[in-house]
Parts: sequence; structure tokens; C-alpha cells
Amino acid sequence: MDVPTLSAVKMAEGGEGWTHPFSKRKSLCVVTGGSRGFGRSVAVALAEEVARGSHIVVLGRNSESLRDTEKLSKAMSPHIQITTLFGDLSKCSVTGSIFACLRFQVDPTDYDHALLVNNAGSVGNVSRRTWEHGDPQELDSYFNLNVASAVSLTAKFLEFVRPGNLTCTIVNVTCDEAHRPMKCHSLYCAGKAAREMMFRVMAQEEPHLRILSYNPGPLETELKTTVMVEAADAEVREEIRRLRDDNQLIDPDVSARKLVQLLKEDLFKSGEIVNFHES
Repeated sequence: MDVPTLSAVKMAEGGEGWTHPFSKRKSLCVVTGGSRGFGRSVAVALAEEVARGSHIVVLGRNSESLRDTEKLSKAMSPHIQITTLFGDLSKCSVTGSIFACLRFQVDPTDYDHALLVNNAGSVGNVSRRTWEHGDPQELDSYFNLNVASAVSLTAKFLEFVRPGNLTCTIVNVTCDEAHRPMKCHSLYCAGKAAREMMFRVMAQEEPHLRILSYNPGPLETELKTTVMVEAADAEVREEIRRLRDDNQLIDPDVSARKLVQLLKEDLFKSGEIVNFHES
């Protein structure tokens, strides 16, 4: 990747010449895992805030749900473009084909800012303990989706927007389990921890980028229901049930708006982790 100029570094640090990504600037935004849950909420929240003429590209594995995300996003702003792309990121070939497809639909030189939100992922098979994950093909599929695809997609994204010389922001959606071991979540914990470190390294290597790992908090999503029903450990099931009963799970729309606010303010240190509950 090209070595950044001094002026680019100053801009990335919020110095002279830098303007916030959503301050009347046309943005090209790509959101992965946007067919439901937090990814959908992020796409809708961005649609409400980005400048006129911006373009939001939403990737997901459920074409029907992607159409719902498109409708909700368009309802927020009729003055932006929404594109939905169906693809399974657990398959290595998909990341390349996504941007091959986008080249026929999007000209990055039309925009002032580019944003990628790496949200796609899965919790894995929580009905198994660590020692029971013995199938190499299942492990490959899991880490392709939850680690490799995020890194590969980011690389393809930066290659795609480079001709436009855009300022770029990369968001990695993380969670508490990246730092806190949780029974029946060995794959999930390992994948999230790996992603965090990959993007922390990238922030050091590429000071001209703005990189944020955002922890949206314990969300009220289908993922939590899956864990509550399928987790092999009773304590884990009970923890999720308690969070739900005590109304401690967070509405994805609320957390998504917090993320967009962080991006608007643009005060975070590149590479750092910001949690939903932080002020």
C-alpha cells in the first residue's frame, strides 16, 4: 500500500484540512452482514445521516431480508442510492466477485469519503465445547467468514476506492468475548480477538486510514436467542436469559446510532476499541 503523505497523516489525526466524514461529503458506504440484526440497523442509521448523493452498499446472505433492509434505508432518505448484494462470505471466492460486480455499478471518483463496516459474522456452533470442534472443514468455513473475509474484504475495498484518492474509514464490529472467554464460544471468542488484532496492526501500518473497533454491547438479536436455546452450558443459557429478563440487552437501532455518532464526531484514536456504554 502507498506510503501516506504528511498531509494525509495530519488529516487522519483530525488536523488541518480534515473534515468529518458526514459533513456535507458524499460517502460510499459498504456494510457487511446487513440483511438483519445490527448490520441492518447500521445501514438504516447511515442512510439517515450521510450526505445527499451518497451510496450505501449492503452485503448479506439472505436476499429477501436484504430487500427489507433496502426499503427501510430508502425510507430514511430518498436522496441516496442503496445497492444490495447477495453473497456468502464464508466462501473464499466471494470477496473478489463482490467488487468485480461493484465496478460496473459504482465509480469511486464520484465520492469524497469511503466507509467499510465489517459486521458480518456468526456465533458458531455453541452446542459444542472446544474439544468437540474436530471437523477441519467446519473450522475453515467459520474462520473464513469471521476472520479471513473481513481482512480480504478490507483489502479489496481499499483497492477499489484508491483510484478516487478518498479518505477512508474502516469499522470492525467486535464484542466483549474478544477479551472475555465464554464457555461454548471458543470459535466466536477466537475469531473476534483475531479480528481486533488484525485491525490494530493495520492502524499502525496505515496512519492515513481511520480504523475503529466498535463493541455494540449485548444486542437483542436472533444470535442471543440461538445461544439461549442451543448453548451446551447451562450457565451460559442462564446468563442470556437473565440479561433479557432484566432488560439489559440493547436495541440494535440504538447502538447503531451510537456508532454513526462516533463516526460523525471522528474523535476516536485510529485502531482503538470503543464500547457502546462509553461516553
